[in-house]
Amino acid sequence: MSFMEEILRHNKPVWDECIATSFVQDLKNGTLPFECFKKYMIQDSVYLKHYARVYGKAIYHAATLREIQLYYSMLNFVTDAESAMRLNYLEQFGITDDEIEMISPLPENQDYIEFLLEIAECGNSVEILMSVLPCMLSYSYIFRSLVNEPESRKSRYWDFIQDYADPLYADSCRKWCDFAGQKCENLPEAEKRKLGFIFEKASFLELAFWNMAYRKNI
Repeated sequence: MSFMEEILRHNKPVWDECIATSFVQDLKNGTLPFECFKKYMIQDSVYLKHYARVYGKAIYHAATLREIQLYYSMLNFVTDAESAMRLNYLEQFGITDDEIEMISPLPENQDYIEFLLEIAECGNSVEILMSVLPCMLSYSYIFRSLVNEPESRKSRYWDFIQDYADPLYADSCRKWCDFAGQKCENLPEAEKRKLGFIFEKASFLELAFWNMAYRKNI
């Protein structure tokens, strides 16, 4: 089993917990209160601003043009493809990106942002890669699971579900995962363990983010 195959095998139970959260299940069923979804989208927008900054650091540390291109393809999804859907929802909410700049992250979101920025500041290019991948890969895993559920097609959030379940997005995730495998496969075991911890930590922070939306004081 390759390094990334082992990483994915180890973390998929965490992603299954994400699928089982009340937020994701209600999203699938269409019973998620719109106000709850709105708060999630606002917090996600706050998060993505910092998430995109981390890619800038990864591009800076890239050793080859191919690496730059791969990091840029990931950043492009965040800033263009994903942003189009996000901005459409924010427009429905009557909120602009400028207003997002004035909103503070909730504690779970702040923890995630601080984790990513710390890795970007102190880590090497591979550590940065392993910190950002769980967001991309888990969303593909979660929403490809939801899109196969009959209830999801009737959900008021079908466009949101379908967007992340897009086969082209899944293909991109496989490409990014293969890239990570190539970067990590021949590293010393101690470094691999550290990278595994980073990936797992980010996966648990994803789980906390999904649960965040149903906190009573949100």
